[in-house]
Amino acid sequence: MEWRDVYADRMDLIGDTAVIELLKLAERPDVLSFAGGLPDDATFPMEAMKEVAVQVFETHGSMSLQYGPTAGYTALREWIAGRMGPVEGVTATADDIIVTTGGIEAMDLIAKMLLNPGDVIVVEAPTYLTAFSVFRCYDVDFVAVDIDDEGMRVDLLEAQLSELERRGKRAKLIYTMPTFQNPGGVTMPLERRRKLVELADRYNIPILEDHAYAELYFEHAPPPSLKALNPDGVLFVSTFSKIFGPGIRLGWIAAPPPVIAQLCQAKLGSDQCSSTLGQRIVYEYGRQGLMDSQIVLSRALYQAKRDVTLDALAEHAPPGLAWTRPDGGFYVWLTAPEGIDSTAMLAWAVEHEKVAYVAGPSFYTDGRGANQFRLCYSFLDQSLIGEGISRVCRSVAHHVERRHRDRIGV
Repeated sequence: MEWRDVYADRMDLIGDTAVIELLKLAERPDVLSFAGGLPDDATFPMEAMKEVAVQVFETHGSMSLQYGPTAGYTALREWIAGRMGPVEGVTATADDIIVTTGGIEAMDLIAKMLLNPGDVIVVEAPTYLTAFSVFRCYDVDFVAVDIDDEGMRVDLLEAQLSELERRGKRAKLIYTMPTFQNPGGVTMPLERRRKLVELADRYNIPILEDHAYAELYFEHAPPPSLKALNPDGVLFVSTFSKIFGPGIRLGWIAAPPPVIAQLCQAKLGSDQCSSTLGQRIVYEYGRQGLMDSQIVLSRALYQAKRDVTLDALAEHAPPGLAWTRPDGGFYVWLTAPEGIDSTAMLAWAVEHEKVAYVAGPSFYTDGRGANQFRLCYSFLDQSLIGEGISRVCRSVAHHVERRHRDRIGV
């Protein structure tokens, strides 16, 4: 069978294998990897998790292995909705919630529900690279809006929306991660959030708010979610991957009940229902207060890792290297001097310094970001972060020096 002759055309739209390669790097023992955005295993309280799993089997028996409602286990949906009040400032009921197989499926269900070929979707520049894999499946056109140290630049968004309107077009969706953005690590302040939801409401564009890292704040809680500012116009997506564990493969969408009904129809053709066993475990774990305790411990661990990362950058960074200073989440975004190719530098760094990161172009729709790259400090053992940052900085310094020699012809 010549398989290349029978693949669907959409496979050409999602040909970026960056994420697959990132996960491979995480398994290489000889490489200090700042690449994949994995949580630290130390945040998983294994004994408590095992006890809860046993309780679920003893209490629910074989029902834990049966199919479940497409919208999700009712008790879990009620718990999620109840928790969104004190945590997010959002009033919700179980009817406002659908449980998904992780945050990626949540985005895919929203895309399936909203997007037609040729539709326009607004994304941040840079933005979460796996979101591209989801949205590209639907053959959409991207409008990229630059971020700064305060997230998506809403002034540029307003100009883009106005230009689309002038051309007789409109965006179908705005995708944003306003809190501890991936890859930038930046957070949108309250006034900019208000302006964003006002703009989206004025142009009648739903917002997909990716809330994956928002509970992992350090010194202080972030501003209210976009969902809290506009409950009817925001599709709120979050995940248990960062606050429980990614292996459970569960997330959720909060949206108005008529939208949830449409998402359930879309999910029937996806996986019918998310893991019944996983949902019951997460519910029982959360009901007992164990998840909130885990989140508190996770914040302290990731803050310590963030601090080590920033201190090491301050100590070892060569002149011209700039970086963001996140108040939560997993990521630092770095910008090297112009003329540095972070993709070529990555191959050299893995080979010569045994260190890895993610090159910048993967996070842009148009291949920009050649001199930028992302570091994830969440997964690498804290005792190794300083050495890893030193290796990254030596790699940058080597390429800055090589660029200088090339320019003067040495």
